[in-house]
Formats: sequence, C-alpha cells, structure tokens
Amino acid sequence: MLIVEEITNIENLQQLGAVWNHLLSQSYSNNIFLTWEWISNWWEVYGREKELRVLVIKDQSHDIIAVAPLYARRKKIFKGFSINEVRFLGTGENVSPDYLDLIIMKDREDEAINAFMKYISRKDGWDVLNLTDMLSTSLSYAILKKAALDNGLIVERSECATCPYIEIPSSWEDYIAGLSKNMRYNVKRRMHNLEKNFKTRYFIWEDVEGLQNAMERLAFLHNKRWEEKSSIHSFSSKEYNAFHQAVAKEFTLRGWLQLSCLELDGEIVGILYDYRYKNKIYYYQGGFDPSFYKYSLGLVLRAYVIQKAIEDKIEEIDLLKGGYDHKYKWTESDRNTVNLMIGKDTIGSKFFVFDEFRKPQMKAAIKKALPNILLKMIKRITEGSTIEN
Repeated sequence: MLIVEEITNIENLQQLGAVWNHLLSQSYSNNIFLTWEWISNWWEVYGREKELRVLVIKDQSHDIIAVAPLYARRKKIFKGFSINEVRFLGTGENVSPDYLDLIIMKDREDEAINAFMKYISRKDGWDVLNLTDMLSTSLSYAILKKAALDNGLIVERSECATCPYIEIPSSWEDYIAGLSKNMRYNVKRRMHNLEKNFKTRYFIWEDVEGLQNAMERLAFLHNKRWEEKSSIHSFSSKEYNAFHQAVAKEFTLRGWLQLSCLELDGEIVGILYDYRYKNKIYYYQGGFDPSFYKYSLGLVLRAYVIQKAIEDKIEEIDLLKGGYDHKYKWTESDRNTVNLMIGKDTIGSKFFVFDEFRKPQMKAAIKKALPNILLKMIKRITEGSTIEN
C-alpha cells in the first residue's frame, strides 16, 4: 500500500531538493520545466498569496516513487465569488512553462496516480485541480482522467498550445535542403549580408561572473524591440527579471543554459535565451536590436544555433508554445499540450467549468457562425452600452 504525504511549508519542500531531480530522471515526464531549479526558484519568486500542496507518494519501504508538484490559491471567477484552485507549481504567473506533469517513477504510474486521486478526492479545501500545459501524449493524462471519474469527480479537457520543434539532422546541408526554396534563399542571403557588412561573431555566453550583465542585455534588447511596437513585453516586471536571473545562474552551474549571442562590430545586438537539457534545446525567449531590423537578426541567429546543435549532435530544438508562422519556417513538426480540469461536484467547480470551458466554447461557436460584419455590430453596441452605463 502506498503512503501519501502532503508538504505545506517551505522547509519540508527544500528537503526534497536532494532527491527531486533523481526522481525526475527516472520518469517519463523528464524535462527542464520540472527540474528542482525551475520549481524551487518559481516558488521563491511567485509563492506569495499561495499555499504549497506538494504531495509525496512513497512505497512501503518509504522510498519516494512520485511527487505531485502543486499549490493552491483563491481564484476569482465572477464578481464577488471565488474558488479554491489547485495548480502545478511553476505556472499561473507571467512565466510560461510547457510539459508540466506529475513526476512518477517509470512503470509506477497507475498505482501512484490512483493513490494520489483517492487522497485528493477525500481532501477538503479545494474545488478544482486545474492541470495546465500537459503533453497530450502524457502517460499521466489518461490515467488521471480515469482515476478522477472512478472517484466521482468532474473531468473537463481543453486544448492548450501547439509547440513546434526542429528535428536535428546529421548535417547543415541536410537540414537546409529540407526547408522551402524561399526559406533556403533567405537564410543564405541574410547570413551572407550580415557577414559581408559587419565583423560578425556568434558565441555562447560562458562568463559566469558576467552572467547578470548578459541577462540584463537580453532584457534590454527584448524590451527595446517591443516598446517600439507599444506592446506588453516579458521582461517588464520585477518578478520576471528576478526569476530568470536566478534560473539562469543555477542552469549555468548545471550546464543547462545556452545564451546564444550575435555580436556585430563588437556589440551584442541579438540574444537567444535557450535551455539545454538531456540532448535537447528549449527556446524560451529572445532579444534583438530593432535598428538592425532589415538584417533579420533573429533568423540569422537561429541559423547559427541550428548549426551549433548539429555540430554538438543535439537531437531536437523545441520552440515551445505558439504555433507562429515564423516557427514553421524552420520546421513542419509540432506537438500539442492540453489542460485537464478535475473538480468536485460543487457550485464553485461548476462556475469554473462555465467560465473556463463553456463560455470560451460558446464564444468560439458564435464567432464561427456569425458573419464578421454582424460581430462588429454587436461589439459596437455592447461597448456603447458599457460606456453609457
């Protein structure tokens, strides 16, 4: 019989640090966003007004076979109404990890998840488990769904994100040959133009003592680009900067940070903020000097990163969430993530289902059914009534 223990304070959570990554390495969910370094720093920065709800599952020998990295918070749904929502650690703020999951020793998924669900179904103080950004192919997903239904809980699923990825071949020639004719031309021309007009250097940042300055340069370049577009940008909050400074430092010490820099005439004008973990690169963020817009710095820098990945025999570059056109210029491959909502049969969970699932579905159906001209008319009427009221 398995034993389920709940961790609700930071001191007990920190004790898991010694075994967390070892367990993760033995699980099917092993990825950068479930590492101790990501999770613990996220809680350090974003843990305010939240409650730890980490479940540790042990076998009869008291060996840990699974961890459910969770926290609880009060979530407002309608005006004056709120519910107790439980989520994965590492999400729910202005950082956007993918591939979240339970961390379970391989081949112990069924028993661990059933023990987890039996425990949580009897636990008071929560309305919904809102498990976001899970791989659609996750082993945990199907088992969680069945176990929740077996325990009389409500289950809802929604599509979350598309995550394009680049499969790395054995040579640059093989890779470039697989791109469209127009993309092949653009890559070669942009690289040639940059190297002809500037003293160009591509390098990966390795100076640990100067890492803070490099991350500040990344934030500056990122903000400069988006400020010109009058858009909200990632590095605009104190919390976001603090979190990524801390993560970058720890990832560097573990060999997991890949800060790819493009230098023109001695000045860094582009940075790709990637993670390198288990023979895979995760693209997280980037910053480029907008005054070099015509040179397509992002395109050139990504080409250099791919060339380096081929040289290092990396298997994959994961471009993470966002099925944007600029990503599909590099690849045709993608994978999908899903959100899984498990709720008690309460008014709060029913409100949550309506707000998070039914309402968006209704809006999508209306938008699909009505012509654009009628939708614009409705929008003008509703906006006008809001102003008058």
